[in-house]
Amino acid sequence: MAAAVGILVSGCASGGGSPTPADTPRRGGSLTLSLPGDAASFDPTQTMFANVADGQRLAAVYDNLLWTDPGTGTVQPKIAESLVPEREGAAWVLRIRPGVKFSDGTPYDAAAVAANWQWHKLPANKSFQTMAVLNIKALDVDPADPLVLHITLGQANANFDRIVARNLSFIAAPKTLDSAGTARDRPVGAGPFLLKEWTKGPKGRQVYVRNPDYWEKDKGLPYLDELIIKPELDIEHAVKGLGTDADLTVTVDPKNLALARDHGLDVQELRLNGGAMVLFNTATGPFADPRARRAVALALSGSEINDKFYKGAGTPAKGIFSSSSPLANNQIAAPENDAAQAARLFDEVTGNGAKPLEFTYVTPAAPTTVAVAKYMQAKLAAYRGVSMSIREVDVPTYIGTVRKGSGAWNAAVGQQWIDDPEPGVYDVLNAASFANLSGYNSPAVNAALDEARRTTDTAARRDAYTRVQLQVNRDMPFWVYQEAVAAALSTSKVVGLQLFNDGLIHWDRIGLSA
Repeated sequence: MAAAVGILVSGCASGGGSPTPADTPRRGGSLTLSLPGDAASFDPTQTMFANVADGQRLAAVYDNLLWTDPGTGTVQPKIAESLVPEREGAAWVLRIRPGVKFSDGTPYDAAAVAANWQWHKLPANKSFQTMAVLNIKALDVDPADPLVLHITLGQANANFDRIVARNLSFIAAPKTLDSAGTARDRPVGAGPFLLKEWTKGPKGRQVYVRNPDYWEKDKGLPYLDELIIKPELDIEHAVKGLGTDADLTVTVDPKNLALARDHGLDVQELRLNGGAMVLFNTATGPFADPRARRAVALALSGSEINDKFYKGAGTPAKGIFSSSSPLANNQIAAPENDAAQAARLFDEVTGNGAKPLEFTYVTPAAPTTVAVAKYMQAKLAAYRGVSMSIREVDVPTYIGTVRKGSGAWNAAVGQQWIDDPEPGVYDVLNAASFANLSGYNSPAVNAALDEARRTTDTAARRDAYTRVQLQVNRDMPFWVYQEAVAAALSTSKVVGLQLFNDGLIHWDRIGLSA
């Protein structure tokens, strides 16, 4: 689902760890954010937390237990006072700040967190965050302190705090987590804003007002009186409309960053792991053969795609790790752009054209991704016995088709935004993960991913991820052609803007210039 949103809006971190510009916002005023689509839900189990999706909305209503600072790569506490490991990461202890309450006056305590995480675990909810809670075996509120939660994991994970920061940080008032879907439309959180009005649809909007009982009200937070979020599917139009239609927007398309700079707007961007990619169904069909996957990658060029479809504004990828990541081995690059080797492999796979390689490529009907698909189709048509057809679909059809274990697709466009490999890269590549859409299963990769999550030592993690890179480059479950970027674009009157995780905004810290 998150991949599909990135596809729809396509048409070293910079500034993520501290507000930019550095001015202190004035108190009061209204700010309008445009996002590429209406909200799906405020129930944390039923929506995605991507920066261009509902993550921004949930951050405004719920705030965060923890957050990841893109500037330093560290996990920082917010409503949580601390989250510390015990028994070498086999258990963790979460402590909530005292005095925090939900907007209905009920306590934000360890029991509330446990209720939310158990809500994610219920199979009937089909939570988007299921992978984040699978390893949680027990949740016990400390009998001596209602603000302390003891967490027991099935397998030790020294980076469990990163999973919480990315996937389990939005906590709803427990009474809203019910089969009637109360949290979906009438959220009750402890965040800086309250949802006052929601006019649904592509022309609708959401109006949020200051939470008068926000837990940091004694610091004068939040600065804003009102936040308005409205959908704008045409991101280029959204960028050009900043200053008239809205004050702020977010994007994952590097072309929009260049457009924003051309219009004199402020740009705060994050360079992330992940990126735009060609996904292969490795479990069934023509791409169960790794030679076919490698041949497709060798027939294509990330630099050519960047020049043709991103106006040279993006960064061609070397793999799923960003070139700016301290955990990446930048001497390793995925195979691509070798026509002679591609021809040899295609001839092996097709028996010199006698057994044609015919496949369908699934893409949402968005201009950039369709254009890239047609480029691929034209490039592959030059090879003997190779035929690619394109299937353009709407987002719900894409989501229902491109999934793990489905034989209804051969290859598809995909996209990921990952600040730290844990849990993002783990979820994409681990054989047991629901997010491993390609169905890729490598014992060597599984072992290296498990090894990486058992340590916080940068050198040890890099060594483990180097083994991941090398094996993935041999097996090619996907080919990443464009590095991931996330950015907030704003007018000069927006100050205190601070991004976290994959490009979410700290809504209590942002405001308007004096």
